[in-house]
Amino acid sequence: MRPVEQERPTIGIRASSSASAEIIEQIGFGMEEEGVPHLVTRGESSDAAVLAHEAALASRLGVGVGLSTRQIVITTEKLDPARPYITLDVDAARTHVRDMGANAARLVKRMPLIVVTNE
Repeated sequence: MRPVEQERPTIGIRASSSASAEIIEQIGFGMEEEGVPHLVTRGESSDAAVLAHEAALASRLGVGVGLSTRQIVITTEKLDPARPYITLDVDAARTHVRDMGANAARLVKRMPLIVVTNE
């Protein structure tokens, strides 16, 4: 029997080994504000799109967030890994990092997304 935590539906956040812990925390806060739990893991890749796809495949909710040192990517298990749902440059849009977490949760809840831009 698996522990309860493994059976709980969560959005996956998969981060590269060099991704900022502060950014991971802010993404998680955005999800918490929307009432959707998350699970953070570290991945081998430095490509945020690959990490997001891996996280989506591992998530019972089918949504994943990938984080590299430069990008945050949101995708679903059904999308092509090369064509993620939303991509954001971390340095260009630090004010939208928490919104990306909220948007991943809103995607699960089928709610309108918060507009995020790379500006």
